[in-house]
Amino acid sequence: FATAAFFSGEISKAYAMLTEALDLFTKLGNEKAIGIACNNLGNTMLTMYRTMKKTGAPTLCGMTREVVIEKGCHYFSQAIAAGETAIDRVNTEEGFSVNYLIFMQQLSNRYFNRAIFLLTVREDHPSPEDAKTQGLMDLSTSKDMDREVVDNGDHEGFKGEKDVHFELLLSRAKGMLLLIRQGYNDDWGLEELFADARKELISAQMEPGHTLFRDMEPAGQMQRLDYALIEYYRLLAEKADTEEKAHNAHEMAARVAIRMLVEDDFLIGEAAIMALKAVIDSVQHRVTAQELGGDDPSDVKSELFRYRHRIGEALSLQYSKNDMIARETFLLSNMGDVSMECF
Repeated sequence: FATAAFFSGEISKAYAMLTEALDLFTKLGNEKAIGIACNNLGNTMLTMYRTMKKTGAPTLCGMTREVVIEKGCHYFSQAIAAGETAIDRVNTEEGFSVNYLIFMQQLSNRYFNRAIFLLTVREDHPSPEDAKTQGLMDLSTSKDMDREVVDNGDHEGFKGEKDVHFELLLSRAKGMLLLIRQGYNDDWGLEELFADARKELISAQMEPGHTLFRDMEPAGQMQRLDYALIEYYRLLAEKADTEEKAHNAHEMAARVAIRMLVEDDFLIGEAAIMALKAVIDSVQHRVTAQELGGDDPSDVKSELFRYRHRIGEALSLQYSKNDMIARETFLLSNMGDVSMECF
């Protein structure tokens, strides 16, 4: 229920339920559940911090930014410590096994979550450089663990849920995109993440009844991936140091966008807006009437803006009854860059 509340944007409810769960599991001495609760509470603190930054709210759930950061650091430290203890126990009891890989992936997710948290709150952290150093170390640790799970998974027979790896890759890509936008380097290798995610998606399409398409059709899952890929190319264009590099990045983003707009019968609203932004960017950068089949670039751009505005209006109706904080909390809790866990 706490996870459902989190993804519904009911952050106060999620926080209350998770703190109650943590108190209960602490009294029971259930270390596994304590680790899960702390991980989810850490993610909740991240969403609270982002909401306060976005809205300018001085407090949320009665906590200031400083308190949220302090609690987030504490929760993630507890979650990681619990994960380290658990994986050591499994290693002692079973050695390198399927169970060991499952616990390793969970621990890797927690390191990644803490990295995103620390690098996001760095400016308001009491020790900004320490937060940056620890965050980058956590990223490196998570990357190494992810690679070990992938390299040894098939050998040990570890499969997990069939949709887990795609979701993991997409989550890592979204997290790295956010960090790059904040000014950090791409120390992970985003293009490799996108290539691996696309490979997973194509492989899943070859298998009838694949769980990746249980709740969303293949086109929808491809749009989720393409959304992130377009964002990546647009980010490259923003950071390009030459006009030529910017033009090439805009062109790549537009190609991905046009595939989605032309080939897919239905579009996820947010993906449609991102695709239209990419095409508008492309039209604004050195596109001639000849390249547009004789149409005036200004007319094409105006029409694209009109479509984007109409879709944006339709999406805004979903949140029109919510206040600003509720709306932003919902959006920020669904950014998809961190991993929540189930008890």
